[in-house]
Amino acid sequence: MLRCRPLLALFTLLFLPASATADTLWLNNGDRISGTIELLEGGKLVMDTELAGRIRVAVEDISTFESEHALLIKTPGEAERALAVSASETVGVINVINGGPEPVPLRISQIQQMLEPKPVIEDWVWSADATAALDIKNTTTDQRDLDLAFDTRARHGDWRHVLGGEFERDYRDKVKSRHLWQADYDLSWFFEEKWFWQTALGYQRDHLSEIARRKQFGMGPGYEWWNDALGRFETSARLDRVELENRDGSINAFNALGLQWELRRYLFSKRFEAIHNAEALIPDDPAINFGLDAELGVRYLVNNWASLSLLTEWDYVDGDAQNSINHTRYRLGFGVGW
Repeated sequence: MLRCRPLLALFTLLFLPASATADTLWLNNGDRISGTIELLEGGKLVMDTELAGRIRVAVEDISTFESEHALLIKTPGEAERALAVSASETVGVINVINGGPEPVPLRISQIQQMLEPKPVIEDWVWSADATAALDIKNTTTDQRDLDLAFDTRARHGDWRHVLGGEFERDYRDKVKSRHLWQADYDLSWFFEEKWFWQTALGYQRDHLSEIARRKQFGMGPGYEWWNDALGRFETSARLDRVELENRDGSINAFNALGLQWELRRYLFSKRFEAIHNAEALIPDDPAINFGLDAELGVRYLVNNWASLSLLTEWDYVDGDAQNSINHTRYRLGFGVGW
């Protein structure tokens, strides 16, 4: 038994720091909550707890709190990066530790926004989500939809990998109306804090439309306007090579200028998430002026891993009479994320 004690002590040392770094929240009614503080905005503090998941607490119900993690605290006319926050004996006050000789007291009601700043260099940060959706149509036809989509991204140092895919098979009155699958892969290299160079690959297989296969390859610069606990927004411009294989076997290939942007923004203390993606292509084809594939919607976050989404998809091609498209879809989906 004596030989087991060094091993037990080693495990104790390994697990004690993890529990010691947990944030603590004291409420006015005397309750104490432990977890990780994610965000304070709009009079609500969002905390991720091990037992109850993500919870939201009104600021007026908070007595004080502490955190050993760095936090970006914004008050009217000022933004301050705190090394840590310690609890105060005064109700409604925290002590901000910012490297000075003494902690600085701050009333919680003065905080407009507080979130954990993201480091410039991240080491293997991975996230993903998958969604099953169906079309919303004002119709009396019998419809059966199978629409599955996934999106995953991983960040390792200056490199970011984004892989996405979608499968759709829809029936209207027992007649197949849509059957396709597609996959996309983007590799981005951040050569500056915000600037990156993107290489994009895309493939689509359609079993019903006139264009049976679509291949796309492009490269170009991009800029990440922000990426923090509230969401992200980035834009990019690429020079693309597009190859379309028609059902009769003929192939059309052309170059195009590709413009892409992506927006994610949490709202109402991470209860909702606004979503907007768009890709515009300006080809060197005289029959087509430009094409736009856009998505706009909102997700309701049921808990830490489940969500409901309502999305609008718009496919638009401005061209001659034979090459013009204007198609809008409304989709209701259920998703999981991790």
